[in-house]
Amino acid sequence: MSSTPGKTAPKLLQDLLTYDPRYEDRAGRNLLTDPPPHHDPSQPPQRAVPLRNCRHVFMIKHDQSVLPVPGQAPDEKTVYKVASFCQNCLYHVDVTVDFQDHGVRKDPCPTRDCPLHHFIHRPDGAFDREILGMFNGPRIFRFQCSSNTCPVELRIRIHPPRLTDDYIHLMTDKIELRRRLESAKQIDPDRQDHKMARPVDGLDFLTSYLNDSLNPTKGKGRIPLLNRKFLVTFGRNCDDMLRDLGFTSAMEHNDGTNEEFCWYLPKPPPSSDPLAENSMRNKIDDAIHELSVHISNRPQSEKQGVRNNVYAPKPSVTEIERALGCLDYSKISLTRTQVQNAKGQEDHPYYAGLGAVGDFSDALLLFAYSRQVETDPVNSAYYFECLKDLAIGRKSSTLEEKVQMLASEGQTSRKEIAAAYAYFNIDPKYVSLLSDDIVIGTFKSRMADMSLVHEEETRQMLRVIGQARGSSKILQEASNAIETYSQALSWFDLDETTADEFVITMFTLKIQDSPANEKIARKALEIIAAHRNSDSLRRFLQDGSMADADMDIADAYSFLGIADRSGDIDLSALAVHRDLAIADHKDAVKANRAFELIAREKGAMVQQTKPAAKHPLEIWPVGCKNIGNTCYLNSVLQFLFTIKPLREIVLNFDEQKQECTPEAIQNKKVGRRVVTLERVERAQQFIQELRKLFLVMITAPSDSVTPERLLVILALLNESDYGILDGNSNVQPTENGTGHLGEVEGRPVYGPMPNPSASKEESSNPTSGSPTDVIMTDSDTAVTTNTSIDASQDDKDRGDVQQNQTNSEPLNQPPAAPSHPPPPVPPRPKASAQEKTVLQRAENAAQQQDAAEILNNILDLLRCGMKADNIMEDGEQMDKITSLFFSRIKTVQTTKGETSATLQLHDNILASPGDYARHLYRALDDEFDLGPVEGTDSLKYEEINRLPPILMINVRRLVFDKESKRAKRIESHLRLEDVLYLDRYLDQTTSLSSKELLSLREKKWETDKKRRELENMKKELETSELGTSRADDVEETAELLDGLEKLDADELIDVDAIPVAPGLSDAVRNEAEILRKKQESLDQDMKEVDETINSYFENLKDHPYRLQAVFIHRGSATGGHYYIYIHDFKEDIWRKYNDETVDEVKDLKEIFEQEEKFPGLSTGMVYVKQEDVLELVEAVKRDPRVPPPFPPAADHANQEMSQVDEKITQDVEMADAVEGSYTEVEYIEGVPADGPCCPMPMNHVLG
Repeated sequence: MSSTPGKTAPKLLQDLLTYDPRYEDRAGRNLLTDPPPHHDPSQPPQRAVPLRNCRHVFMIKHDQSVLPVPGQAPDEKTVYKVASFCQNCLYHVDVTVDFQDHGVRKDPCPTRDCPLHHFIHRPDGAFDREILGMFNGPRIFRFQCSSNTCPVELRIRIHPPRLTDDYIHLMTDKIELRRRLESAKQIDPDRQDHKMARPVDGLDFLTSYLNDSLNPTKGKGRIPLLNRKFLVTFGRNCDDMLRDLGFTSAMEHNDGTNEEFCWYLPKPPPSSDPLAENSMRNKIDDAIHELSVHISNRPQSEKQGVRNNVYAPKPSVTEIERALGCLDYSKISLTRTQVQNAKGQEDHPYYAGLGAVGDFSDALLLFAYSRQVETDPVNSAYYFECLKDLAIGRKSSTLEEKVQMLASEGQTSRKEIAAAYAYFNIDPKYVSLLSDDIVIGTFKSRMADMSLVHEEETRQMLRVIGQARGSSKILQEASNAIETYSQALSWFDLDETTADEFVITMFTLKIQDSPANEKIARKALEIIAAHRNSDSLRRFLQDGSMADADMDIADAYSFLGIADRSGDIDLSALAVHRDLAIADHKDAVKANRAFELIAREKGAMVQQTKPAAKHPLEIWPVGCKNIGNTCYLNSVLQFLFTIKPLREIVLNFDEQKQECTPEAIQNKKVGRRVVTLERVERAQQFIQELRKLFLVMITAPSDSVTPERLLVILALLNESDYGILDGNSNVQPTENGTGHLGEVEGRPVYGPMPNPSASKEESSNPTSGSPTDVIMTDSDTAVTTNTSIDASQDDKDRGDVQQNQTNSEPLNQPPAAPSHPPPPVPPRPKASAQEKTVLQRAENAAQQQDAAEILNNILDLLRCGMKADNIMEDGEQMDKITSLFFSRIKTVQTTKGETSATLQLHDNILASPGDYARHLYRALDDEFDLGPVEGTDSLKYEEINRLPPILMINVRRLVFDKESKRAKRIESHLRLEDVLYLDRYLDQTTSLSSKELLSLREKKWETDKKRRELENMKKELETSELGTSRADDVEETAELLDGLEKLDADELIDVDAIPVAPGLSDAVRNEAEILRKKQESLDQDMKEVDETINSYFENLKDHPYRLQAVFIHRGSATGGHYYIYIHDFKEDIWRKYNDETVDEVKDLKEIFEQEEKFPGLSTGMVYVKQEDVLELVEAVKRDPRVPPPFPPAADHANQEMSQVDEKITQDVEMADAVEGSYTEVEYIEGVPADGPCCPMPMNHVLG
């Protein structure tokens, strides 16, 4: 079959509805038959249909049509014809669908394989190519369905109006009618009753004449010229029009003396075959339809007395769809808003490229793609580009999976083909002139000077060209280029030191990754076996087996340092252990052998048993398995992984690593504390573990990974808890040995454990004016923490800071130490009582923490483990973490008329959700607005002096209820925006000075007073002494009165009647309704005030930040489950990271609106600077096929932690919540216990 693009039936109909032959010459192409130009994605889409083209409104011409019968399938003799005319331009279109069997095609579409017709244009001589402007007659376009089994031939006949504009002008122009009146007076001067005809009369009379011609009646076939109405309406200057419509004329002789000029009606043949395309009868019928439209367009005042009433024709599009078999095709689901937005808009050019329309379902879009590729293979690269872009635009996993599959099969886009030709310095202009031999010769000349490192890349470029040209000769040259031992090793990504066992492992992986590579893989393995004279490799090639080496499976686990044999481990994680063992033991052969044995026992088994991934691994992030009670940590790890600069810091940690000697860390301060050598070592140990996890998250050939226990322990423990790692701790176990609180969505629920005893002491008061938070700890004291560091305003350009001292050193809650069951092989002795005590101590010290506290601890570890970029005057370390996350807050305080300002550094901003649903702006306003300083007569407000690229906002969800003496969870919804404009909280912006911005804020504060009054009134109405609204209380009273009245009426018991005044219950119920309306009125008033406040800042948009992540907690104040939503800005989709499951969020209401029952509540969110969003955030970084090398140096901390793994051999559950008392605890979440650090200049941020 020749390479010819086509289009599906709905697309052909769409083009027919906008094809206007009047402007075809100007457009330069035929919209119906010419393929659409290929879209250049670097340019904006060009309009496919010129604005001047008519948007046809087709109406049926019943007498000329053979319509399909609903529910009746066509047979081998069926021919449908839908004859139509356009109400706008009056062009006539006949759509003829011919099913007549010609002996080969006997299965018409739609079928299971071909749900729609796919039409290919078949030119039919010069007549079909005539331009209408050059030939004012009908045009016929022929199409054939491309299915090999479908007999359908489609003919579209288009004809211009029968009545030209000149004809209509003659009948309706008043000047012409006036001339005709004067001419009538001259032709027939004896008549005195000549009157000027109306413009509608000619249209009306001609319609009557033509109708009479189709339905002849004796005595109505002759029209004398001197007929009074005819003479003034048509006269003699309409003769050409009448003759064109089939009228004839002659001179009649009356009594042999008088001559009279007469017209005779057309005499069309009797009604016969509607399939006849050009007959006098059809011509007259066309003209009648046109006249009806013209009459309907005349002013209503002219139509009085018109004989031919305008009829309402039936639209024909439905009948055309039924004839073409596309009346009810599968469509994509669209919301009402999407439908409204799509009205009047053209589909993206890529839809036209596939011969499809925008409402196609994914399945139909794949069908259209397959038909285009089959009928037009030369342009398959363009069609692949269309499908790929539409898959992204639709956010369709079905299409994305198909794209990935096609790519794995070698399908390429135009861009990739152009890059391949450019790689060989071949000018695209001359590609069609080059033979395959010339291309292969160019490849071989390049290979002659090519190093082994670049050979595979060069072959891949040749494969792309071979695929694009459809050349098996080029593809064979690209695939079978392995001839030497070095080339064979390079193809497997191995070197000469690689053991035979690992060669077989790589052979297996290559085949699993791409079964199409089996032939070349066997050839490469044969070359290696021959060069090494290896019997084991030859045996493997013959029967797939090889002799076992001396190393057994236990030795393999021991050599690679894997203590836990019971847990899952994928090949990428195993590769990391192998590379670490090579770096430690300098024995690559033994390490590879161990890798081979474990991969056989576990890795291959895991690969066989795991369920198929929902998404292609290359484009989808991995999940993190919950190893017991680590959902909050998993959320934090997923968030950190998406922050591109931080991920690069971790992956390239050697560049930032702090020298770990007493001299190097002397006076090293992080978070206002001197860092100990042990803290640095633990921090670096944690970063190495985090680095391994990040590498596995990138390279894992699976859809989830398991964080190692050592990483979890180090992330959760604070410095004061390190004694647990050595089995030395003063922490006492809790009374209960379990922390399981049930399940949420099928996952174990754990939570912050309340203090088992009442608080006996209160923390010291903080420094006046310093923002302080109180967190719950395991001690009997409520510990006050200060999250800020004062910075001298005089030195703010250098970032120098001064410390605020507090009366108590901050303490963090100790986290849980998760563990795994002991491995079955080799057998080990049961855990001793001492070991159990260590586990209990670790459990008690590692009480459940929230995501904000874990995130703060991890950032602190990162800073402790890395070297400083600079040192502040007080010795505080400046590093790359501070520049990414820390903001500088200015507090302006007025005391007794004197105003002072201090600068403080924060790694997050706090927000209070309040007692009812409100916007994030309102929550932040509470933090920054003017208000009293607790315990003083001073007033203060805050503003941001320096914004970080990544702004973390922590939500105060847990507060201490003084009445119940326990933690209370605030469940008010916090409404979020995708874009948060932070201008209103800055000390100055690009467009406003500090003074101008402060003036707006003061205006806002004044308006806030009214809002607070409304809030108090609303609170009074909504909350009574019973905890319900006053309207509900009054309604309950009315129901009580109803009950008393009914009780008295029924006389159920013998008691004295309780007197109830008549109508009292109705009066009380009316009062309840009044209270409800008052409450609704207050809601409206508050909304108006909010709109007024927002209007003050609506033009302040110099500092936009995009929402990147939302931490969610589902549960109660004593426990629950964490997960996180993260925005992929590159693909513009949101994903939900719920432990090992990562799913796309289809309905954004899930994130931005609150559920009605058991809602998940936002505990924190992350906003990223909009202009740098793609540099700061990369949600997906995956390379599951080729795990990168990871050769870190070993340090003695790894040996220490392996000893801990030997001790922690049983699953540990957290203790049940024990009711306790807390004193003066205001909130729990959102306060870093270790304090903030100082910022760095932005140019230090890793890109």
